[in-house]
Amino acid sequence: MRLLFACLLLIAISSRAQESDVTAEPKSPQSANASSDVLAKDANPAAEPITPEQDAAIRAFVDAKVLWIDALVEMKSTAIKYSNGEEKTPAAKKHYGEVRDQVRTLMNQVFDRAVELFRLRKGDFESGQMMATMLEYRESNSIYENSYEAATLLLETEVAYPFIYKIAARSAFLDGQYDRVIPLYQSFVDVNGIDKLEDIDKMISNLLELYPPLWQAEQERREQEAAADDLPRVLLETSRGPVLLELFENQAPNTVANFIMLVEDGFYDGSDFYQVIDDFIAMGGDPDGDGTGTSGHFIADEYEKKDARKLFRGSLVMAKMPDPNDKTRQIPNTASSQFAISLMPFFRENDSQTVFGRVIEGMNVVCSFRRVDPSKKKEKQVVLPPDRIVTATVVRKRDHDYEVQYVK
Repeated sequence: MRLLFACLLLIAISSRAQESDVTAEPKSPQSANASSDVLAKDANPAAEPITPEQDAAIRAFVDAKVLWIDALVEMKSTAIKYSNGEEKTPAAKKHYGEVRDQVRTLMNQVFDRAVELFRLRKGDFESGQMMATMLEYRESNSIYENSYEAATLLLETEVAYPFIYKIAARSAFLDGQYDRVIPLYQSFVDVNGIDKLEDIDKMISNLLELYPPLWQAEQERREQEAAADDLPRVLLETSRGPVLLELFENQAPNTVANFIMLVEDGFYDGSDFYQVIDDFIAMGGDPDGDGTGTSGHFIADEYEKKDARKLFRGSLVMAKMPDPNDKTRQIPNTASSQFAISLMPFFRENDSQTVFGRVIEGMNVVCSFRRVDPSKKKEKQVVLPPDRIVTATVVRKRDHDYEVQYVK
């Protein structure tokens, strides 16, 4: 699995008991720049004495790495025993899921400790290399939460891998640091050329005027919803880990009722995320797994309401049947069971899909789903199975019946 692969790249990093013990380099991200030299030249402790605060940060970083690596070894061992049939039991499978989730949590803690150390000791080799390697992993998996500071710290010390500029700009956009987006992209273009910008980066640049007021309004709504704390919630136990959803019953009551009914009927259990595209969407809810399936019922659109929600990162949006005469449009009132989780914000003048909820926990899980792009040819490729919803459970709803109004 990609999480394990990315983590194992870093296990070769030796735990540091003393600053002078650094003898081995971890695998570096690919770059034409000699950025690792910037880190290496400042890694000599004789050049700058270690303060007590820095020493505490070093110890916290090393301790976090030890816990993470121990958990990685346990996860790998459990997976091997299960695959070999040594411990192929429900209990072993459950244990693997628990350790997998622990590895993900510890991985983020290692990243945080690396950032803290690098902030205190700019140019530190091990923490800087850890940050760069993890940022490369995050950028390749559309994981942008808590990435902006790490990227900017590295850029400030002239560690200028191309992917660091991109994740810095994307994270700045999502974190509301709008004035930093264009300068970061410009720095990237100056070195790499404008043709190396991806579609998502061009889209972000075009959204800079439209997005801020919409995001501000969305944040205000979320604050009100957090104070009320009564919106329905659904837990998706996926093949990659848990994802907690909150549903916008106030703005899309019939869509939410339809989703809750399908969850309670077990409709989504075992269904695939059959289309997962970088920086775009993770699509699921199709019983056929090929984009054509429905629940057998259809519901009316709710996107035209005055208070309808917009589509941000982590939003849930209902899919509809495409118009055979215009592939850029969907047939009205044909939402059924299929839904998408957006990996980035998208706004269009002809938005015609109902946003009915959002991910409140587990966005990093969604971003780890195996990429599946039906539009790409798969000649001479080993096609791995997509990730899936193992079970979906309603964990909270309001005290009333959820009756669905179908289109007749």
